[in-house]
Amino acid sequence: MQAEIDTAPVVRLNRANEDVPVMPDYSPDRDLLAANLVVGFEPMNERVHPFFNMRSQLLRAVHSSGKRVFGVTSVQPGNGKTHISINLAAALSRIYPTILIELDLRRPSVGNRLGLPQLQPGMDDYLMGTVPWRETCLRIHGFDLTVSRVRDPRDNAEELLASPRLPDLIASLRGIEGSPVIIVDTPPALVNDDLMLISRVIDGVVMVVQEARTPKRALLDAINSLNPTPIVGSVLNMSISSPQQHHDYGYYYMPPERSGAR
Repeated sequence: MQAEIDTAPVVRLNRANEDVPVMPDYSPDRDLLAANLVVGFEPMNERVHPFFNMRSQLLRAVHSSGKRVFGVTSVQPGNGKTHISINLAAALSRIYPTILIELDLRRPSVGNRLGLPQLQPGMDDYLMGTVPWRETCLRIHGFDLTVSRVRDPRDNAEELLASPRLPDLIASLRGIEGSPVIIVDTPPALVNDDLMLISRVIDGVVMVVQEARTPKRALLDAINSLNPTPIVGSVLNMSISSPQQHHDYGYYYMPPERSGAR
C-alpha cells in the first residue's frame, strides 16, 4: 500500500467559533512499517502485546498522577528508544488521544521510520520560529495519533531546545481538549546536554536499556543527571534472556519500584 496524504484545505470550528485548519491525515505504507518493526498499529499479536503492557503501565501513571508528558530516552545511541517511542505512541493511540513529538534534533529518525513526507515542516522549523506548531503535525489515519517529527538534523540543537518556544508549546498542549498523552522521543541521556534542556518541560522519563550493552555505571549516571525529573519506568530492550523473541526484540517494562530507578 502506498503512503497517502490528504492536503485538502478543510476547516472545523473550535469552541470559540474560530476557523482552525484540520491537520493532514496520513496513511503510512504498511510494508515500510513492517520493515522498520513498527508493530504498534497491527492487530493484536505477540509482536504488539509487549507495547500493550507498556501502555497499561503508563496509563496507570497518567490516571494516578495526572501527569501526561513523558520522554523516552536511552543511555546511549542504538538502544532502541525511538523504536519504543513510536510503538508505544501507536499502542496508546488505539485507545487514548496521543501526540508523538520528536526532539532528537541531531539524529532524527521518526519521519523515516514512518515514511512521513520530507516537505512537511517539522519540530525543528517550529523551534526556529518559521512555522506554527500545527503546521508540523500529521494525523495517522485510523488512529488517535498526531505526529510532529524533526525534518532535518540540526547542529544547533542546544540553541533550539533552549528556546522559550519549547516550554510554550508543552504548556499549551497540556491544556488542549481531550487531554492527550504526549510521548517525546528525546536524545540519549549521556550525549551532549540536550536531554537536560528537554527534561525541564516533561513530567517523567521512560528509560530504555539494552541487555548486555548498557553499562550499569552509565545507567546510574543517566538517572542521576535527570534529577529531579522522575523515571516512571524502564524498558529492557532486545533482551537475550526473554523466553520469547518478537522479531529479535524482547521487552520487559519495569515500573520504578522494580527497576530501581527512583
